[in-house]
Amino acid sequence: MKLLTFDQSKCTNCGACSAVCSLEKKGVVQPSQARIHIKAACAENGEKVLRASVCQHCARPVCVTACMKGIVHKDPETGFVSREKEGCIACAACAVMCPVGAAVLDTDANAFLTCDLCGGDPACVKVCSSGALSYADPAEASAAFRNSYALKAVGRGLVK
Repeated sequence: MKLLTFDQSKCTNCGACSAVCSLEKKGVVQPSQARIHIKAACAENGEKVLRASVCQHCARPVCVTACMKGIVHKDPETGFVSREKEGCIACAACAVMCPVGAAVLDTDANAFLTCDLCGGDPACVKVCSSGALSYADPAEASAAFRNSYALKAVGRGLVK
């Protein structure tokens, strides 16, 4: 299964991903309703870091067990986590339990929703001009990240 991956070193925090996500899912540009958010935080050393808050389709998704209505499911074959918004009572149990803060309250549907990867063609990846977002196999994305990290370390003289 391919996943949405994020490389904070490439992100300019332009907001295009959230804008196009809300446009794709709601028909209007309303970033607060997007299913992806880039959030700025401060590392222990005081350095600004960016994090993508988007569904990771976890191996053991706590949102599935947290849902009181039983409307969040993980497909055992694809690994994809899906939701039935019609049965959601907006209790926020899934949102509270999500380790990455991926559940977003859709104010029109009064239901918590997450990234559905746009059916396998994520709009946010298409508009990410910096290349910070990609849609890739997790193993490939991890290898690419490790390689880029190693090249940066060599460039900084940290390793020879």
